Amino acid sequence: MSLWRNPDFAKLWTGFTVAVVGSQISVLALPLTAVLVLGAGATETGLLVAASMAPSLVLGLFVGAWVDRLPRRPIMIGSDIGSAIVIGSVPAAAAFGTLTLAQLYAVAFLAGAFRISTDLARSALVPSLVGRAQLVAANSRLQASSAVAQVAGPSLGGVLVQLLTAPIAMLFDALTFLVSAAVLLTLRAREEIQPRDRSRSIWHEIVEGVRWMRGHDIVFRCVVAIALANIEWFAVQAVLVVYATRELGLPPALLGLSIAAIGPLSLVGAMLAGPLTARFGLGRVMIGALFFEAVSRLVLPFATGTPLQAAIVLAASQALLGLTVPLWTVSSVSLTQSVTPERLLGRVNAASRFISFGVAPPAALLAGVLADGIGLRPTLFASGLVAVAAFLYLLLSPVRSFRLAPVTA
Repeated sequence: MSLWRNPDFAKLWTGFTVAVVGSQISVLALPLTAVLVLGAGATETGLLVAASMAPSLVLGLFVGAWVDRLPRRPIMIGSDIGSAIVIGSVPAAAAFGTLTLAQLYAVAFLAGAFRISTDLARSALVPSLVGRAQLVAANSRLQASSAVAQVAGPSLGGVLVQLLTAPIAMLFDALTFLVSAAVLLTLRAREEIQPRDRSRSIWHEIVEGVRWMRGHDIVFRCVVAIALANIEWFAVQAVLVVYATRELGLPPALLGLSIAAIGPLSLVGAMLAGPLTARFGLGRVMIGALFFEAVSRLVLPFATGTPLQAAIVLAASQALLGLTVPLWTVSSVSLTQSVTPERLLGRVNAASRFISFGVAPPAALLAGVLADGIGLRPTLFASGLVAVAAFLYLLLSPVRSFRLAPVTA
């Protein structure tokens, strides 16, 4: 059956698409709120990114176990509502003149926690909605929505920030989460959750997922590679807004357009992910994705000239990332979903995120401190070298020969 004739997947896709567009607004609006409204520098924006990713390290493993214990749809609905409340608190506080950096850190942390819950629940639910044979197609469609959001979100966010201020722009993000929750309420999929062994604690369940992930050579190597790549990814995220606004002199609208350049090639990458993985295998596609990411990051520190010229270099860097994100995401998510037993999907995904995103808080914090200490450009160049290391690690591993495999028992 075509995915578009699958009503439950269509509803899941619709809710995801609405929410991800709003989230891309806040990707730009939240740090701009810190920089433009509260005068934050690189260290503060580094802390902001670290706070948003800290839940992966602090809560991720527990959330993964809960996702395997409970129905996934209610988790996603509750997380959407929680996200709306948390993000909506920023424009509310700004309206009353009580907004502080401490609140932004709390918002970043709580929004990150709700994002993990939604992502893990969605990833565990997709195989039961579409079947293992359609995983690449389903993940490609979800990633295509992300690609569109990466164009629409930052572009809209930059305009909203310039016209209405950064905190007000985040109000639109809060509203999209409410729309997503309403759509998911109409999803009628029947989930088969295996009865829990009451004699086993949540720690035993977490350890089971970690051991399975660690014992699968291909999955674990991919996790290590993306952990290396995420060191540079979140290092760049921590200082990018400060670099663009203070070093390159980009106004919010131009910055939003530059960041949105990731979108068109992300859409291309999402469309090509299925044919490329079918022809070359998941492993080679993931290696190619990390190559594009390394080139992208090495270009970024050399942006110079007028704001328009610098914006073109930033846009070129983002465009290369546009190929990286969908090719990696579709391939890696499909790989994990295809080889992991259904009863372990939440925990294995959580264990993978614990390692791959657990590096984000220290990477973001260190990048902010380094940028204030040695400068923004040297920090960005060092991040690019880490991206090269991630590419070489995967290139020299057995992952390059991996193709889609049947699920194991």
